[in-house]
Amino acid sequence: MSAHPTAASAGAGIRKFLPLIGAVVVWGGNWPVMKFGLSHISPLWFATARFGSAALLSVVVLALLGRLRFPTRQEWPLVLGVGLLQMAAFTALALWALQYVAPGRASVVAYATAIWVIPLASLVLGERPSRVQWIATAMSYAGIAVIVLPAVTHWELHTVVGLAMLLGASLAWAVNIIQLRANRGVRLGADMIPWQTAIATVPLLLLALLRDGVPDMGAFVDIWPAIAYTGPLATALTFILVLNITQTLPPAATSIAMLGVPVVGLVISAAVWHERISGDLSIGLALIALGVVTTALAPRFARAARA
Repeated sequence: MSAHPTAASAGAGIRKFLPLIGAVVVWGGNWPVMKFGLSHISPLWFATARFGSAALLSVVVLALLGRLRFPTRQEWPLVLGVGLLQMAAFTALALWALQYVAPGRASVVAYATAIWVIPLASLVLGERPSRVQWIATAMSYAGIAVIVLPAVTHWELHTVVGLAMLLGASLAWAVNIIQLRANRGVRLGADMIPWQTAIATVPLLLLALLRDGVPDMGAFVDIWPAIAYTGPLATALTFILVLNITQTLPPAATSIAMLGVPVVGLVISAAVWHERISGDLSIGLALIALGVVTTALAPRFARAARA
């Protein structure tokens, strides 16, 4: 008789992680899709189309559901943080870098938020990382160094610039993770997506007009499936899931989940874009994964040591 509650609880635990798994798969596939979009329009215009379409769709859907509302005074700082850091800055830097770095390798570096989260949590949130956590952070840094080192050694300028942009993208997201964790009492739900995506769209649109001028509208027609994937699906829907996850799980756990994104991205990029999974890329990803998993297991190690 006792097996039934156990099986039910196990099933409930699996169902709890299904949205997270879905978000990881969608974002992993997003990298090869963005690479396709960049063959037709500039990075800034593609990012503008992504968040602009997500903003329009979410406004319509929430208005029909009667859930469209303005953010409260407590929500505005977090809405601005998500819109400017996690959406606009991260996406603009990542898309620009995709012109110089293969999508699989780019996704590994961009989603390596773990290299920033532990030091920032210590400085900003006052957390005291354990020795195991610092060792894990060192592993993550070593993994990034293995991935970046070939480009630096051969001084491939475009690749170096692209990798620097990807590190900046991961830093922007890490700062937003810390901001959300520092304000755990304020939860951002689906009704904030229109404002976050609109806030991301405004600076991207201005930058696109200033740098690239008015785009060829026919190019947007050619890549409408890519825009539909990256905007409504990978932004409006998936950001809702990830925001809820980010505000529920510890920063290290969020970093572990996001590590699945480059894995999916690598597999799809290898199949679609024939990207070679080289030895340095495999070793770097393994080191980052080992560092993030060690970070997550650090509390268990501490409890075992005390016992």
